[in-house]
Amino acid sequence: MMHLLRRPLVSIALLAFVACGGGDLTLPNEGQPANVSVVSGDGQTGTILEPLPDSLVVQVTDRFGNPVPGVEVTWAAEGGGDVQPATAMTGSDGRAATQRILGSQPGSYGTTALVTLLPENVASFTNTAVAAKLVLVTQPGATATSGAVIDPQPVLQLQDASGNPAARQGVAVTVQIASGEGTLRGTTTQTSDATGQVAFTDIAIVGAPGARTLIFAASGYASAISTTVSLGVGAPASAAAAAGDAQSAPAGTAVPVAPAVVVRDAAGTPVAGLPVAFVVASGGGSVTGGDAVTDANGVATVGRWTLGGSVGGNTLRATVAADNVDGNPVVFTATAVPGAPSADKSSVSASPGTIGASAGSDGSDITVIVRDSRGNPLPAQGVTLDATGDGVSLTQPGPTDASGTTTGRFSATTAGDHTISASVAGTTIGRATVTVVPGAPVAPASAAAVPAGTAGVPTQVEVTLKDQFGNPVPGAAGQITVAVSGANPVTSVDIEDRGGGAYRASYRPVRVGVDQVDVRVGGQAVPGSPFASAVAPGAPDPGRTTADVPDGTFGQTLEFVVHVADSEGNPVGHGGDQVAVSIQGVTDGALPVQDAGDGTYHATWRPFVFGNFQVQITLNGVPIAGSPFTTRIDFFR
Repeated sequence: MMHLLRRPLVSIALLAFVACGGGDLTLPNEGQPANVSVVSGDGQTGTILEPLPDSLVVQVTDRFGNPVPGVEVTWAAEGGGDVQPATAMTGSDGRAATQRILGSQPGSYGTTALVTLLPENVASFTNTAVAAKLVLVTQPGATATSGAVIDPQPVLQLQDASGNPAARQGVAVTVQIASGEGTLRGTTTQTSDATGQVAFTDIAIVGAPGARTLIFAASGYASAISTTVSLGVGAPASAAAAAGDAQSAPAGTAVPVAPAVVVRDAAGTPVAGLPVAFVVASGGGSVTGGDAVTDANGVATVGRWTLGGSVGGNTLRATVAADNVDGNPVVFTATAVPGAPSADKSSVSASPGTIGASAGSDGSDITVIVRDSRGNPLPAQGVTLDATGDGVSLTQPGPTDASGTTTGRFSATTAGDHTISASVAGTTIGRATVTVVPGAPVAPASAAAVPAGTAGVPTQVEVTLKDQFGNPVPGAAGQITVAVSGANPVTSVDIEDRGGGAYRASYRPVRVGVDQVDVRVGGQAVPGSPFASAVAPGAPDPGRTTADVPDGTFGQTLEFVVHVADSEGNPVGHGGDQVAVSIQGVTDGALPVQDAGDGTYHATWRPFVFGNFQVQITLNGVPIAGSPFTTRIDFFR
């Protein structure tokens, strides 16, 4: 529309100028620039970051269509990339050319050609950029060992969108694991040589056995994914005790748990089939089955370790038949003790096995029977009870009677499973488990956390139910009520049981202000209720943002005001967003925007044109509601 109206508008403007005393005006005539037009180069498709195949060419002519030489043409790249040169002089045929270099992202790119004497007459080009790609010319080896360099190493070639090699040097290509767990070792970033080829030299995968694929990526290039690499177990790298360390047993008897060693590779994967030799190192004694082999779990277990006949320390050395294994050999310790109660034959029991949390009103009787290794009862043994967990109370038993039996009592204020251990002379002879369950929830011991809110975003109220001893109480959502008053009233909020005594209530405020959140347990307010939740505006929303776009008069300044709002229509009340205002179809159409710091933005325009113009307004790169707007500029009012 603007191109069709240009000549009549120019004529009117010239008449107005003459009427105002412009007697020295020289109209374009032969040999003077009157028009700039596209000759060739529009509508091309090229590769990102590369020059277009053909130059962009314009021609400058006078009012009679004759070419005008010696006119400076200024080129501008829009949307990214560059033009070379940025200015050019027309030749004898009135033509000027430049080379368009596309940007780094696929899509459309604009280019404009401007002659200073013809500011309203701009030649425009639109071209398209497509992505280049990475192609694997040598796939990584189909099989590899964890931690070992893959053979062969991957080699890639840069290609343009048509599949032709792209000879571009210095492009950085990075490799990562695309599928499967593990890590990469080696140099994971390589750069292309002068032919566009990228060669990796020392890539290795560390991880458990299984299939992996690799992905290769570079900025501006479509990624490449390798074929499958089947990863196997690596060389043995570490050895450690898996079972049977730090035991005690009567002198001359076997330890209760046969010592075992676990061998793993660098990724922590068990290594099977490795010989492990178990040999007595000190204290006397003997082993059977000392020559063991790691199983599918990487574990090698000695057949039997019998301690020496003297009281004291014993050690057993387990040596893995491999070099450079961290922790090799593994040394086990054990203590030979005098004739002692037998843990295998003694017993510990609890009755009842489940009690309520209390300060002693509800308890469990702990019965201990002490026997030797042959099952005979041991009288007059001092038994000590220990219990895990907090808030426990134990009544210690007296010495065992003739049947080897004695009884103590256990209670606790802390809910959960408590393990009660019975020991004789420091040696544990058995354990029993008592489960303590919480009581009913009480408001004074319960708590709620109410955060500040954001309009349009659910506010999540976290509630913790506890009994009188502070134990979390699960499964009691029906004891909680949450109601909201204030800016966003809600009579009842659903309660979500999140397990372990944790609950959540969620409501969605839409108005800015202060909510009062009332949280009750069993009808009684929890400490701090009601809670104040200040609801702030949400994130700026282009779809709810508005603008004042008035009409104007030729040569007189008019102001555009943008009002930024969140998704619920609340003014955001702060600055810092990216607001752009531009007038379509005029030179220097992008207007400076002033951030008022209160959620409003101001732009002014002093038009020296008249007619209807489109005003494009964006918020953070997205058009606001109603954009583009139309403003009418009259010659006078």
